[in-house]
Amino acid sequence: MTERSLRVARLALFAALTLVLCYVESTIVLPVTIPGVKLGLANVAVLIALYLMGPRWALGIMILKVLVISFFVGAPSMMLYSLAGSALAFVGMLAAWKLDLFGIVATSVLSAVLHNAGQLLMAMALMHTTVILINLPVMLIAACVMGTLTGSVAAGVLKALPAITQAGASKHRFPAKRRA
Repeated sequence: MTERSLRVARLALFAALTLVLCYVESTIVLPVTIPGVKLGLANVAVLIALYLMGPRWALGIMILKVLVISFFVGAPSMMLYSLAGSALAFVGMLAAWKLDLFGIVATSVLSAVLHNAGQLLMAMALMHTTVILINLPVMLIAACVMGTLTGSVAAGVLKALPAITQAGASKHRFPAKRRA
């Protein structure tokens, strides 16, 4: 199999994973009625892509995730919230990964917190009010819980997979000794 074929196959695999996780997440009803609180299962694909194949892949999967989630939700305004949250989350995830600050679970929690912060910032900008910050405590708690869940799932998947070699992926592989 050629390198190009491998890249296409990996992209298709992550696209399928993102679609499946978005669908599964859409079928799960959470007992929280605050907009923006959700499981974030599709973030597992972004984390795995970052740790296995590097930031370009992860960015591509993150953009695909935003588009897929926006398609499932069906509201154009939701794309703004998702993009703001995902962009901020990706920047934090990338910084934590590049600086090797924490393991994948803590990186996932940071990403989830920043995702919710990005959504709240977008809501404040669109609604021209800070009243929306009343949701902050619940969203932070949810981000910590869901970030731990998605990070743990990603860590488990990465431990079960052999390392994928990809030009552009750096020293930030997921070796067995890396903190979880």
